[in-house]
Amino acid sequence: MNASIRILHDETIGTISPLLHGHFAEHLGRCCYDGLWSRDGAPRPQVVAALRRIGVPILRWPGGCFADLYHWRDGIGPAEGRPLRYAESCDERVVDNNRVGTHEFIALCEAIGAAPYLAGNMGSGTVQEMADWVEYCNGTFDTALTRERAANGRAHPMNVKYWGIGNESWGCGGNFDAVHYAHEYRRYATMVKRTDPTTELVAVGHDRNRRDWNLRVIETLRDHLDLVQHLSLHRYWSAGSALDVSDEAYYRLQHGSQLIDGDIREARNVIDYYTSSSRRPGQRVQIAFDEWGVWHAEARVDAKFEAPSTWRDALSAAAALDVFHSHCDGVSMANLAQITNVLQPLLYTHGDDVQVTPTGEVFALYAAHRGAKALRCVVEDCPERALPASRGGPAWAAVQPEARLSYLSATASRNAAGRVTLTLTNRHRSESLAVRIRGLAAAHMQRITAPSTEATTVSHSAGAHHGEIVELPPASVTSLW
Repeated sequence: MNASIRILHDETIGTISPLLHGHFAEHLGRCCYDGLWSRDGAPRPQVVAALRRIGVPILRWPGGCFADLYHWRDGIGPAEGRPLRYAESCDERVVDNNRVGTHEFIALCEAIGAAPYLAGNMGSGTVQEMADWVEYCNGTFDTALTRERAANGRAHPMNVKYWGIGNESWGCGGNFDAVHYAHEYRRYATMVKRTDPTTELVAVGHDRNRRDWNLRVIETLRDHLDLVQHLSLHRYWSAGSALDVSDEAYYRLQHGSQLIDGDIREARNVIDYYTSSSRRPGQRVQIAFDEWGVWHAEARVDAKFEAPSTWRDALSAAAALDVFHSHCDGVSMANLAQITNVLQPLLYTHGDDVQVTPTGEVFALYAAHRGAKALRCVVEDCPERALPASRGGPAWAAVQPEARLSYLSATASRNAAGRVTLTLTNRHRSESLAVRIRGLAAAHMQRITAPSTEATTVSHSAGAHHGEIVELPPASVTSLW
């Protein structure tokens, strides 16, 4: 197969925020306990080292659906005195000993170099509770809450910038309707901003399965958009079983990035319309795509939400990162679900052993784009595959329409030193792709491949590259610079 790609050096889309390579940790299965932390709440050194190698620019916690039953005061103070609490998320019902709380989360973020992003409890909490959490974390005045923080071992502020006001409030976060949520959001956001005006707040949005939610929320808040810095979107996709080796399942899974692209475009249309007619012109609302990824049928509550994480999942993630980069002028962050053990993780932990998944290896390769300027690139003459409409599936799996899938996905960027990096993913399962590159005289190449698309380990290769044409092996990700 043959294709070509043109890099338009004079057409920059925007800066690829490192936060587009963010991650998500929920108290679900072994993500937090036995994943990021041991059962007694201690960070796991091998996990910290692996995450530092990959790079985690931002980490969202404690949920997910877990967040709207979580009360932050349960997780501070001496660990042995913290209460046992009933907790539920995605139908998993457990007793949480609260050994992991605010201080443990902030310490982990500092250890791995991640900005902390806290999901606030609107479903079962109060405005005062959330405002108090913000003051406890960020307060600089001498108050009872900042004294309590100091007594718990943290004299200086935690400087948590990103705060979610509820999570999936149209569902597990309280079954709000859009207008009611928007009114509650305005009240919560007003008090949080009065507590700390420097915070950036994330309002709950929805994907295309609920087309009117984003419109009605933004319309209701149109005169108060100064309280909304980000609108949250979530998208999971599946192609049935993680062990289905058919071409149909493989190519359907690769369609996930196009679903994300559609979600972003529709949300941006709503935001652009109402911000242009707002009483506060110039107010910018960006998209926080703070849950996304593959959710295989095996990842159920009885399996602790774990499923084999394979190379085909990683190829799907590479194309999703390309989509986020192409919208970097309107998408502020994106958080893969989830960081360890659960759904589509970066890492699996087995006792003291840590295994980086194929998805983790893709994120490490894409690190070269963080903070660089995204350059518009045009894929030409690339073969496509027709995808029939999906037959449905589990509740979390999108029913996908008829579509066409380009075999080539790409990101081009230029960093502050002037280096241009081009990352190319050949999504054809069995055929190589010869790509003619216009606008890049590359000298270096780094590549990830795997023995099969169902493999759970990958191979790396590196070398020199010369000439206009690069040969991309089947199901591979290649960076050139």
